[in-house]
Amino acid sequence: MYKRIILNGQFSSKEKIKRLISLFGKLRGARILWNRRYKKVFRLYPELSKKVISDIEKKHRSYWKPFKNKVNLATLRVCCNISEVLDYKYIPEEIFMVDIEPTLNREPSVRFLSFKSMYNKWFDQNIFPKDFFHNIDGQYYDPNLKLIAVEDVRRISENIDFPVVFKPNKDSYGGKGVCFPKNENELMKIIQNSSDFIIQEKIRQHVFFSKFNPQGLNTMRVNVYKSVKDNRFHVINMGLRMGVGGSLDNLSSGGIASMVGKDGCLNGFAVDYYGKKYLVHPDTGENFNQKIPDYESLKDLALSIANKVFYARLLCLDLCYDEDGRWRLIEVNDINGATIRFAQYHGALFFDEFSDEVYEYCVKNHWSLN
Repeated sequence: MYKRIILNGQFSSKEKIKRLISLFGKLRGARILWNRRYKKVFRLYPELSKKVISDIEKKHRSYWKPFKNKVNLATLRVCCNISEVLDYKYIPEEIFMVDIEPTLNREPSVRFLSFKSMYNKWFDQNIFPKDFFHNIDGQYYDPNLKLIAVEDVRRISENIDFPVVFKPNKDSYGGKGVCFPKNENELMKIIQNSSDFIIQEKIRQHVFFSKFNPQGLNTMRVNVYKSVKDNRFHVINMGLRMGVGGSLDNLSSGGIASMVGKDGCLNGFAVDYYGKKYLVHPDTGENFNQKIPDYESLKDLALSIANKVFYARLLCLDLCYDEDGRWRLIEVNDINGATIRFAQYHGALFFDEFSDEVYEYCVKNHWSLN
C-alpha cells in the first residue's frame, strides 16, 4: 500500500505524507498487538504453530501480498491446526484490523453503536433488555431519557427486581465493567462512583442454553455483512458463546465459543480465547453438535436489526434466547479484530461466500487510497 500511495498522482506531497503516516501507525500497532498475542498462544499451545503444507503457505503469502509485503503466517497456522481445514484464504488478523475492517466501516460515526442508552429508542419491538435508568455524562435519566434527580434513582431502585445488570454505556467489549448488583444497597454503592452507564433487567435464559452453562447468560454472536455488490445485509457466520467456571460468556473473560453451521447445528467443538479446543463443555459435559432452537427466527431478527444501521458494512450482534423462547438483542457492535476467530478457528472463511468480493473491493478501494 505504501507504493500505491506514493505513486498516486491525485495526492499532493503533503497528503501522501499524511496517508503514509496514518498507514504506518496502524500497521505498527497491529504488528505489536498480534505478535504479542501469538507469542502467548504458541507458548501455551506450541502445537498450533506447526507449519502447514508449503503449497498452502505459499498461496497464503501470495494472496495477501497486495495488503502486506511480508505476510505473517501465524493466523493461517493456528486456524489450520485447530480446525484441520486447510484454506489459504484465511484472513491474517492484522490485515483484517488494518485493511479490511477500516475499508468496509470507514465512517467514524458507526462507533455510536456502542452507546447503549440509545438502543431502546433506536430499535423497536421490545427486543432489548428493559432499561431502569441511565447515567449519561454524569446525569441521570429515566427509560424515556428524561432528566431525573438522584432521589428519583433511589425511588426506582426500591421497586425493581434484583439482580440487575450494571453495564458501561460504551467501551464494554469483552464484558469490561459489567456486573450484577443483587440488591438496592449494592446497586447504590456501585453507581455512586460511576458515570456513563445503564441499569437493565437481567434476562433469564432458555433451558436449552442453561444446560451448557446455567450461570450467567450464554449469547449468540451473529456477524452480518452488507454486500458491496447488492447492498443487502447477509448473515455470514454465527457462534454460541458460553461462560466457564462462573465467567461471562466473552472469550476474553474466560468463556468459550462454538461456531454454528448453516444447518443451525453447532460444529462439534468449542475454543477458548487462546485456541484451546473443547469437545464438550468443561463444566457441564454438554457436547457441541446440538441444534440451536428457532434458528431461522434468529437470522431474520439479525437482518432486521442490521437494516436499521447506516454507514456500516460489517456488524456483529449479540443476542440471547430468553426463558419464554424469544430472541432478545443484547448489543450491537461494529466489528473488532477478535471476532473473525469465531469462524476461522472453526475452519470457515469469515466472509463465507462473499470472501472474494470483499478481497477485491478492499484491494481496489482501500481506505488509505480513498
